[in-house]
Amino acid sequence: MNRNQRRAASANGTKGAAKAGGDAAAAFLGQAVPLHQAGRLAEAEALYRQALTAHPRQPDALHLLGMIACQTGRFAEAADLIGQAVAVNRSVPDYHANLAYALQSLGRAGEAEAAARAALRLRSPFPEAANSLGNALNAQGRFDQAAAAYREALRSRPGYAEALGNLGAVLRTLNRSGEAEGVLRQALALAPHLSDARAALGLALLDLDRAAEGEAALRDALRQRPDQAGALLALAGALQRRGQPAEAPYRRHMAVQPSDMEAWNGWGLELQKRDRVDEAAAAFAKALRLAPLMTEALTNLGSVRRLQGRSLDAAALQRRALDLRPDYAAAHSNLGQALQDLGDDRAAENSFTRALEFDPKESTARFNRALLRLRHGRLKAGWEDYADRFTSGRLGRPREFPMPEWRGEDLTDRRLLLWAEQGLGDELMFGSILPDLVGRVGSLVIECDPRLAPLFQRSFPSAQVRGPTARPDDADRHLPFGSLPRLLRGRLADFPARSGWLVPDPARAADWRARLAGLGPGLTVGVAWTSRRITTERRAAYTTLDQWGPLLRLRHLRIVSLQYDGREEEIAAAERRFGVTIHRWSDLDQTADLEGTTALIAGLDLAVTVASSAGEFAGALGVPIWRLGGPDWTHLGAATRPWFPSMRSLRPPVGGGLDGAILKVSQEIARLSGGVL
Repeated sequence: MNRNQRRAASANGTKGAAKAGGDAAAAFLGQAVPLHQAGRLAEAEALYRQALTAHPRQPDALHLLGMIACQTGRFAEAADLIGQAVAVNRSVPDYHANLAYALQSLGRAGEAEAAARAALRLRSPFPEAANSLGNALNAQGRFDQAAAAYREALRSRPGYAEALGNLGAVLRTLNRSGEAEGVLRQALALAPHLSDARAALGLALLDLDRAAEGEAALRDALRQRPDQAGALLALAGALQRRGQPAEAPYRRHMAVQPSDMEAWNGWGLELQKRDRVDEAAAAFAKALRLAPLMTEALTNLGSVRRLQGRSLDAAALQRRALDLRPDYAAAHSNLGQALQDLGDDRAAENSFTRALEFDPKESTARFNRALLRLRHGRLKAGWEDYADRFTSGRLGRPREFPMPEWRGEDLTDRRLLLWAEQGLGDELMFGSILPDLVGRVGSLVIECDPRLAPLFQRSFPSAQVRGPTARPDDADRHLPFGSLPRLLRGRLADFPARSGWLVPDPARAADWRARLAGLGPGLTVGVAWTSRRITTERRAAYTTLDQWGPLLRLRHLRIVSLQYDGREEEIAAAERRFGVTIHRWSDLDQTADLEGTTALIAGLDLAVTVASSAGEFAGALGVPIWRLGGPDWTHLGAATRPWFPSMRSLRPPVGGGLDGAILKVSQEIARLSGGVL
């Protein structure tokens, strides 16, 4: 029993029995109360029932029997019994306070509020009743009033740990996590067993971007109470935000609360992140069965339907979410993506813009609008939106520097640090702008992928080239690679017809030219057909090697694999099937040895690739490159990608896949090489 319950059991038990005047009932109560206080609940309950047999409406017996029902989780029975006690005698504040507790446990917050207020009218101060009032108000979403009730409880009982924990939790709900942390730590210093307060502390620490401390607090709360649903769900969400596996806490939470729609929605997001799209759709659908009007689950299911290729269904789900919540920025953003898939770019852009009108921080909408505008060649507006790319969550977090970002001002006598922000392909695409910086600034520092550093140093001998450093302070301004186009590529006319800027190692390039010449006569064609990072969303942009049969069957070709991840089994199977040799060398690791890889690519007559860093290397070297795939944002509205003048884009037929583009490649190479299909 809590302190209030113990007081009710001692004072009201004997006093109420005396007032009732029932000698038998009084005797039973006198025997029951010490047993109740000692925790011998079954024996006490039997005696309370005997008291009620002797005196059926004895209010103290009804009340105390109700308290045992509360202590054993039988809250409906408790509310009925204590309610009967209140009906007999409305003047006892403890009856009302404990009725509030039972009603709150049943989720009947409005009735609990009324009972708590009745207790406070009869006794003031009454910290336990004030705490119960706070809980009832909190459950109704009246958080400021709840905080005031908890503070009232603490005025009369400053060391009331439960009220401190509740106050801390509601302060965190009110976005006052810094204040909440102190209150919650005070509660836990008084009562370390308060697992709810420890879970709330974990959430507050997560709010304050102290992820490691927050997760530790949540795990401590779960060690105290492994079935604590709120802590499990919070831990799962925290792990999810950090990109850590969250399956275990989600599964534990749903085992405890299988009807928690928030958990099913969160689990769907975890599955979607893992590209388990069909399972994610099932999780979101489950959340909607539990809560058909849950707009978060509606928009999330819509996003997954889009990944499943069901863009009409996706758009319909986003519109349903917006019917329920017209200002829901995420649903506007997700509707924009579905409309893009359906070919309605104008409506898609309007949806992205609407999302930003409702929530300027909806950075995913700004990022997608940037890509849409760039794809249509609207470079100025597109680059302005693209400046917000880091906050979209699509590209990780930006680095922090002690010096300001370069805004385009004169740097003739200053030092500029340029830093790579994305993958190899993006470093090479944006790197095509680097030659423009040489001579324009006093001195140039380039931080890139360490594997690229020797190549970049050779290509830009006057610059200082290195891998990423922790917090460099040896420059006057900094700029990420992806921000260069906003300053230097505002129009297509700003792209120079530069045939190649990346300089391979001369000795290794000569060695590879000799090795390639030793393969015999014919065109030397490098091919890359897939990616190591294939997701549901990206799958259509890649192929299997079997799809390249029309090219592999051509005679007079020397086929070279540019597939950086090996694919030995797939290559061997294709060689057997098509009777061809696909050349690769055991002494070249195309992932780790980029010096050797560029030297190899520099010796090719032609490279044919899907969207792959191998193709970007060819373009940066000035090697003829045919890139398979439809126009994406990097085309900037042009027929081919202006970053790489040696690159040609070969698009699949309308409504068709990459097979059609491969066939077109094969026909053109056949004419060039004298081969036959």
